[in-house]
Amino acid sequence: MTGKVTIIFNDDGCDSYTLGGTEIALDNSVKGTVSDVEAALVEEGYKVSALPLAPGKDDSLGSFVAGLKASAGSMVFNLCEGAFGKSSLEMHIAALLELYGVRFTGSGPLALGLSLDKGLTKDILSGSGITTPQYAVMNEIPASLRKNLKFPLIVKPLREDASIGIDSGAVVKTLKELKKRVEFILDKYRQPAIVEEYVDGREFNIAVMGNGSSVRALPPSEIEFVDYPEGVPRICCYEAKWVEQSPFYNKTVPRCPADIPEGLRAELQSVAVRAYNAIGCRDYARVDVRVGQDGNIKVLEVNPNPDISADAGFARAGKASGFAYPRLISEIVKTAAERCALEDKRDKEAAQC
Repeated sequence: MTGKVTIIFNDDGCDSYTLGGTEIALDNSVKGTVSDVEAALVEEGYKVSALPLAPGKDDSLGSFVAGLKASAGSMVFNLCEGAFGKSSLEMHIAALLELYGVRFTGSGPLALGLSLDKGLTKDILSGSGITTPQYAVMNEIPASLRKNLKFPLIVKPLREDASIGIDSGAVVKTLKELKKRVEFILDKYRQPAIVEEYVDGREFNIAVMGNGSSVRALPPSEIEFVDYPEGVPRICCYEAKWVEQSPFYNKTVPRCPADIPEGLRAELQSVAVRAYNAIGCRDYARVDVRVGQDGNIKVLEVNPNPDISADAGFARAGKASGFAYPRLISEIVKTAAERCALEDKRDKEAAQC
């Protein structure tokens, strides 16, 4: 399959991170992903253009919409992880595409919005019979520990992604530490904190692709925590993901496919597909889980807009399934196109009733 593809992305510039008192400029990971996806699609025979949504420019939204209209007939590859520096606006871009009748890859606005709110995600997972760590959403500093929680706990911003707000201090072991960390989240990120059971165990990411009866989970990937300092919680914090100068950066090593028994592999994939469907994901997504010392699988998060750069976990899972990177990206476009065609057919049939 070939055709026209327009890649849209939020060009918010480069982030920075303060490490040991020094401010470090980070690479623009979104632009790197755009370059990888564009090269992959060109290799697969598509005609590709890129359309950024950048803040700080006159009528940038109007220009973005004009670009969408000009790309009529293209499949839009949606790489927008937010807009104008706000991850909370991620769902609004998908809603905008739907309002203009644009065909696009990935999940719709509802799934994107639900998944960005970790509390709502866990509510849905729990209601669907999918095990997730015990949790509580806190809008203020707690006076005591809630009955469903026990230490150690991990404290995160309720509505952020990419491990923003998660560092080695995110795991707390006392009420005093909990109060301090919740206060930190409330003050710094201006949003509630989600406090959940810290699962001391193995961490896995499972890539999922498809729609309806064709949904399938790719081989699980394990995040191995190598040579972590004694007493430091084994979590995939922001530094471990994005800050190359951090001592944690090279200590979270992905292994795909994970070296696990066939029974555990099948169970991880089954849980991932159930979580994917529960949140209403489309085309592709990633599910993050932990397996505790008791062997129980607990879903941490569902990411319907995961990193799909050539060196990211999704690409590794694709390779383990026999998909070279260009074919994997082409498969996402094909999956979205088939879904859109089916939706168009259903709409026409409904209009005739």
